[in-house]
Formats: sequence, C-alpha cells, structure tokens
Amino acid sequence: MEQKEPQNLDVRWGLPMVVLDNLSRPFEALLILACASIYAGGAWGSFRFAESFAYLLFRLSLLGLDRGIVWWHGRTDTQQYRRDLGSSIWLIAGTSILGGAAFLFLAGTAIGRVRGLELSRADNWCIASSIPLLAIADFLYQANLNRKEMLARIVGNNFAIPLFMFGGALLSRWLGLSWRLPACFLCGNAANAVVAVWAFLDRHGQEHLTVLPGRPSRQLLSYGMPILGSDLLSGVVARFDLVLLGRISGIRAVEVYNLVMTLGKSLQAIRQSFEGLLLAAFSRVGANRLTPLLRLRFNYSAWAVGNLLGFAFLMVVFWGKDFLTFLAPEYRDGYFSLVVLTSFTYLNVHGDLSGLMLQGLGRSRTWGVAQLAGFAVNIACNMWWIPMWGTFGGVLALGVSFLVQGVLCQIFLSRLAGEVGLWRLDYLRSSAGFALLLAAASVASVWMVGSWIRIPSFFLIGSIWFALYRSGSLEFRENMDAPETLSGEIVQA
Repeated sequence: MEQKEPQNLDVRWGLPMVVLDNLSRPFEALLILACASIYAGGAWGSFRFAESFAYLLFRLSLLGLDRGIVWWHGRTDTQQYRRDLGSSIWLIAGTSILGGAAFLFLAGTAIGRVRGLELSRADNWCIASSIPLLAIADFLYQANLNRKEMLARIVGNNFAIPLFMFGGALLSRWLGLSWRLPACFLCGNAANAVVAVWAFLDRHGQEHLTVLPGRPSRQLLSYGMPILGSDLLSGVVARFDLVLLGRISGIRAVEVYNLVMTLGKSLQAIRQSFEGLLLAAFSRVGANRLTPLLRLRFNYSAWAVGNLLGFAFLMVVFWGKDFLTFLAPEYRDGYFSLVVLTSFTYLNVHGDLSGLMLQGLGRSRTWGVAQLAGFAVNIACNMWWIPMWGTFGGVLALGVSFLVQGVLCQIFLSRLAGEVGLWRLDYLRSSAGFALLLAAASVASVWMVGSWIRIPSFFLIGSIWFALYRSGSLEFRENMDAPETLSGEIVQA
C-alpha cells in the first residue's frame, strides 16, 4: 500500500511564524522608504519601474507550481510527490532563465521607451540575473511549508534581501561609492537564494528527489496552468498602468505612483502573510468541498485579517500625509491615492480570501475567471482615468478591479457552498461594528487639524479598537475549539 504524504490539518503550528513575519516587515519597509527619500528624483523611480517587470517574469516562470506543490502535497503518495518536487525544480530553473532573457528583450523595447528612465545595460543585466534566483528561492520556500518550516522565508525575504539590497544602496550613497540600485538588487536576491537552498536541503536532504530534468505530473501542471494565466494577466495589467503613466507624465509621476503602491502592498502583506498557511489548510480540510469546519475557519480568517487591515487603514488616514511629506515633498500629493488604495484593500479582504479558498478546493479555473474579469475592468479604467487624473486614476482603477474580482469570487464560492452557506452572521455583525468605528474615526480626522488633538484621539480610538478585537478574538476562538465544531457540526449564527 502506497504511503500518503502526512497531512497538516491544523494551521496553528504556523501562527507564531506569521506573527514573526508581520513584526519583522517594518525592517524592510524602513529601508525602502529611506531609499525612496534619498534616491528621489528619477533614480528610484527608474529602478522600481524595471524591478516590477522582473517580478512579473519571476512569477510567470514559476508556472503556478509554487502554489501547486502545496496543494499537491496532501493529495498524492510520497514517491510521486518527491518525483514531482524534483522535476518542478528543474523546470522552474529553465523557465526562469528564459524569464531573464525576456527581461533583456523588454529592456530594449517597452521598458526603455518611458521618458526620463535612468538604466544602463549593466543595470539591466543585474536585474535579469536576479530572476532565476527569485524563482528558485520562492519555490523552495513553498515546498518547505509542507515540512512545517517558515522561518527561512522570513529570514530571507525580511532580512537578507532588505539588508543586502536596500541597506547596500544606502551604504553606497553614504560612503560615496558607485554601487547602483540594480547591483544591490542582485546581491540581495543572491543572499536570499542561499538561505532558501540551505533551508530546503535541511528539510529535504534525506529524501531521494529527481536528479535529472523531467516533467511534473499532469495533475500538478493542470492545477498550475490557470494560476499561470492569472499571473500573466495580473502582471500585464499591473504594468500597463505604469507604462501608460510613464509615457504620459514621465518617470517622476511613476515614482510617486510606485511609492503609493509600495505602501499599499506593505499593508496587503498583512493578508498575504497568511496565504500559504491558509492555502495549506483549505486544501486538506475541505477535500474539494466546503465542510462546516472549513466554513468556520474561513469566516474566522476573514474576520481576523480584515480587522487587522482596518487598523492599518486608520493609521494611514491619521498619519499618511505627514509621513509622505517627511519622505520627500514631492510625495505629498500621493496621500489621497494612498487612502483610496488602503480602503479598497480593507474592503476586499473577504473577496481575496474567497479566491484563496477556491484555489484550496481545487477550483483554480473558477478563480481564474474572476481574475480575468478584474483585469478587463482594470485595463478599461486605466485607459479612461489615467489620462484624466494621473496617479489617482491608476490607483482608483486598480481598486475597482479588486472589488469586481472579489465579488465574483464570493459569488462562485457561495454557489459551491450550497445549503451549508458561506458567511456566518456573528462574524459579519462584528466586522460591521469595526467598519462603523473606522468610518466615524476617518470622518472625524478631517477636522483634527492640530497634532495636539490628533495624537490623543488616535490613541483613544486605537485602544477601543484593540479592546474590541481582543474580545472578539477570544469569543470566536472558543467557537473554533468547541467539540461540536471540531466534529464537523455547524455552529449556528
């Protein structure tokens, strides 16, 4: 009888790592913001513009196998999993090298046609060489999730990359050296790859993986193809606004837009830090259907992550303008765009997690349909709004596309849930209470013109939010641990 891969049904093993991941993210954020301030004026915008294309090609080179290997782990036997793991590594190594070549081609075409771009041929080679390092490291980190290992990803992504990349760039400027941002980018990704390989060998060194190039199993590739298509469309859409904005307004406008998007993505990272853990749980507990236990975990995840993002939105409303002005005066105009992007991120958390649930239940094609609709809306709105409103138009188009995609994911998942139902009223009522608190605080902040009233008001509202969050968390955790819940019974709202 074939040995099945061990299944990790409980996600609590990874929660301390998720907490550590979020607590360590400010280290990278501070270094990024320092670089954005020091290199403002064209160099920072040029690098971040080219870097975004490198990340697109890195995502495409994974072929969706990074998420597929987590899904496949609990659905096949040990020998087949090991063969597919080794074959996937070889395949991704080849596709990522092709991704580097594609970047060099783009550098001479679409990327190079933006007004004011400041990148040399050596810069382009450094960025292109980083793509295989990014792809291999990310896939190895995902494979380690199946062995209950997350610390290496945190060390690599939150410390090795920022220290060597952004720290190296700051050191170069302060010491008057000639290191350029793309060279520091290559060094950071090389350090991250070393951490990833070491951690992978530590957890998989005793296993007999495929040592010769081969093709992963059809089921694994079939799962990854819709995700690859989604990554392609989302990547093209996400860069479409950059190219359009750069050609219309130049690299300085791209610089402001990119900073707003960087700060917005830092807030989105709160949700994304849970994705690998939740995908692993959703893939195994559900067994291709939405069970009562999985429904309960889904609602609790949406409540917990959504209200964390709500507090982040409150911070942006109160202090976003002061923070952008502190970085550089030219960034001040991006405040309203940042508020809009953060609000869409908060409002769409249920839609985002619905998409993740569809992936966990093996419905990646259904999720791809929602992605496709969102991309179409994004492109149409970008072509309409960027010529009218510039940076704000691009942010608004992205937010609207998020909502369209999220609503469709919720509709598809609700149909899949059937009579079991998707949402629980107790969680929705609690989330609505948090939303009313945030709305009232945001409106009140408009009239708080002096720091003498803004600071105590923020701490008062934050204390109320923390008390409500702690109370709700304790109450809902009791539901999660109740014997009737764990046995699969539906806890009535």
